Amino acid sequence: MRYREADLAIDALASVFTERGLKPGELIGIQLPNLIEQPLTMLAAWRAGLTVCALPMLWRRMEIAKVVSELKPCALLGIGDHADENPLQGLCGIAADEASVRCVLGFGTDLPDGVTPLDAALLAPRDPRGRLPSAVAGAIERPTLITFTARVGEPLLPVFRGEQDLLAQGAMTVLALSLDHGDTILNPYPLTGPAGLALGLMPWLISGGALLQHQPFDRSGFARQLLEGGATVTALPSAMLVALKRDGVLDHPQCKLRRLGRVWPVAELASAQPGEEDWAQFDLYPMGDLVSLVRLRDARTDPTLLPRGKIQVRAENGEGALLLETMLGGDCTAGQATDVKLRGPVCPRGSAGGPLAPDGQGFIGSGLHGQGAGQTEHLLKIGRDTELLSHGGFTIAAAELDEIYRSFSGFQDAACFARPDPILGDRLFAAVVPKHGRLISIEALHRYLHHHGVAPYKFPDRIVTVEAIPRDADGSVRRDALARD
Repeated sequence: MRYREADLAIDALASVFTERGLKPGELIGIQLPNLIEQPLTMLAAWRAGLTVCALPMLWRRMEIAKVVSELKPCALLGIGDHADENPLQGLCGIAADEASVRCVLGFGTDLPDGVTPLDAALLAPRDPRGRLPSAVAGAIERPTLITFTARVGEPLLPVFRGEQDLLAQGAMTVLALSLDHGDTILNPYPLTGPAGLALGLMPWLISGGALLQHQPFDRSGFARQLLEGGATVTALPSAMLVALKRDGVLDHPQCKLRRLGRVWPVAELASAQPGEEDWAQFDLYPMGDLVSLVRLRDARTDPTLLPRGKIQVRAENGEGALLLETMLGGDCTAGQATDVKLRGPVCPRGSAGGPLAPDGQGFIGSGLHGQGAGQTEHLLKIGRDTELLSHGGFTIAAAELDEIYRSFSGFQDAACFARPDPILGDRLFAAVVPKHGRLISIEALHRYLHHHGVAPYKFPDRIVTVEAIPRDADGSVRRDALARD
């Protein structure tokens, strides 16, 4: 789409929202794959004065129902046919149980009864002059976007993002990578978390370039988009970049890359690199589902270490902006890891009194652990709380998985643990104590989890049988001991 075409489509979608009675300041839950419909729908919701609650495509009934029950959206929006499933069927079922949901809208074919179709708004948009909310709607105090993370004891925690921190996140990417209207960004990350926002939606809006959305991840499809779409900027985990290099994609004459990024898995920094080429390399560090730090690679610095203190991003003309500041939140003497806290224009705000509420100095807990590094300790070596797992771009509270796995009838006791994976971040395992005489099967556990509406990214990759789950005196699971055995 050209910008004029996109603008008309956004107006048309926004008009549908207002015609359905959705009012500025209300919340709409949107579950869409990483296709063109996703950014257009988010922009249309904002144009109509709505707050977007971004529901990941990997979520299922359990996660979505909990969010709908707590946040009370006035509408749900999804897709009718995707990956041999009909996600809208699930949204309709949830809407039937929640009085706050006044309508369900959808793209695609095979829409359930009662769903408002949206494809016509994209295919044949009409000029909606005079029917959109007035600009005063933007003055309503509300978050622009709600995404989600997890903390210990909080398995599903909303992250409230405002217009200013979203724009600052995009500005960080544009400044760090010197992007402009001639760039084409290939984004394989959903717009439901900091990686997709920092690599896709926000830098596209600020730079005025082009955006290619990639969904779902398929190496051959990604390579085709990269070459045929003329992508100049993209980022992937190191293992995937090495595979593209090995396949000859990065050396193809049609390749127009000028910025190539590595997405840093918090669990373990993969060291493999695609090699030094004509393009500039950068690192994208998702910081506990809150923000993404984007840094152009400097051969003089160690990419495994992050700045401790103020992080200023400078443009090519030398002008800079302070966008993020890091600090250690506790006693870090004797090399002990402690909480990493963040503040700055890119940081979202949590609700008052909640785990993501700013402290007296304006810092927010990231959910990561870190310790000082280097002789001056002006650098951070980042680790992770073993009670928070990273899988497929999501932060998961380990205790939540313990409870889910333990509810399976064939287990006397169960706990999850993780081992690092260069692409997923963490690979999940279930350590189980089977009931006497019961045979265990991962297929049976997966069927049980599917039946109870648990999202597939929470399914364990393997079951490990143990005689007892190791615990500390206070009953906490010793996940490090499980991972070592």
